[in-house]
Amino acid sequence: MTFSTNSAKRLSLAAACLLTATLGYAVRFHAPAPEWLRDASGGAAYVVFWILAAAIVFTEAAPFRLALFALMATCAVEFLQLWRPPWLEALRATLPGRLVLGTTFAWQDFPPYIAGAWIGWRILRAAARPTPPSAGLANLDKY
Repeated sequence: MTFSTNSAKRLSLAAACLLTATLGYAVRFHAPAPEWLRDASGGAAYVVFWILAAAIVFTEAAPFRLALFALMATCAVEFLQLWRPPWLEALRATLPGRLVLGTTFAWQDFPPYIAGAWIGWRILRAAARPTPPSAGLANLDKY
């Protein structure tokens, strides 16, 4: 069975999403670090996760656009925390709701979101870069 380029790319991105979510959750809730550092690391990982998830769906989109979209969406979710209708509070009371929607608006969450957007953008750019041939193999035609 062979995979198309997009299938292989999506599989790699899904693995990266899973790794990012696992590490982000572990650092955010279980790392032996000051709370501000855990919060910042979790916020950055949150944005990286959404950039990678968007790249799974939109495989041909430019990395910058994906990073910008994820940054805008996560900032919108942060502002959404200022709105407290009962149905939204009920969602936030669940673990998935708390992880995706958050619970409390905080201005200090925005710098880690920006850092996460930059990291996610760099990851996608690095993944899109063609692999250069090794120096030894590139020189075989000279012999």
